[in-house]
Amino acid sequence: MKVNETNTQPDLLPSLARVVHGTSVLFWGLPFAMVISIMATVSNWTDAVWPLGMLLPPVAFGMLWYGLWLLRSFQPQERIWQEALGEVKLLGLFNLGLSPFLHWHHRAPDELGFANAVWLLALVSVFYLISLNKMLSRLAAMLPDETLRVESKLFSRMNCVLLAVAPIVFGLFHLISLLDEPPELLHQLLNTVVSQPWFYMVFVLAFMLIPLSMTMSLLWKTKESILASVFHSPH
Repeated sequence: MKVNETNTQPDLLPSLARVVHGTSVLFWGLPFAMVISIMATVSNWTDAVWPLGMLLPPVAFGMLWYGLWLLRSFQPQERIWQEALGEVKLLGLFNLGLSPFLHWHHRAPDELGFANAVWLLALVSVFYLISLNKMLSRLAAMLPDETLRVESKLFSRMNCVLLAVAPIVFGLFHLISLLDEPPELLHQLLNTVVSQPWFYMVFVLAFMLIPLSMTMSLLWKTKESILASVFHSPH
């Protein structure tokens, strides 16, 4: 079912308003959660502003879950859309539960359990972004903006491909690092490329920041499309 100019009845307007609110919360919550996660991992600021520093990661990931929760009332009869939304909400709830480990790992970096929880949070966050892009594509399919539908379908696929590469590459490097005597070519690659700081900057930029920015763009365009369809409708 698509939302068009002829079916924006009064009972649909509140759910559309919540979609606009939810996409706005997600738009601002994604970079906020990313910055908080990085700062909680590599900086001592969480100790300086304790206990606020310990609470900020759950607040950031809770903000993302709240944005998804606002979308629940839109087209509840559409099974595929609700399944896509439910998948993202489940992954978002998982991230919320793991978020305190960002602070605990920084306080006790030698604790293996905390480190594994942080790595699990990073992995689940990748799948969260993949599911979020699929959900946005489903949402765009129910809106009247043909350009948005095409862009959401194209960019969501691009984002999913880029994001899927990240855990594969990290998994390969982890397996190589476990080898007692890796092949000479791989050993040279690890020493000359992977050990360089610029490698991680390029990796994060290509496989994380680009998909994140395109996801934020889709969220903003979705919100603007809904506002245009409601307020510019001849009915």
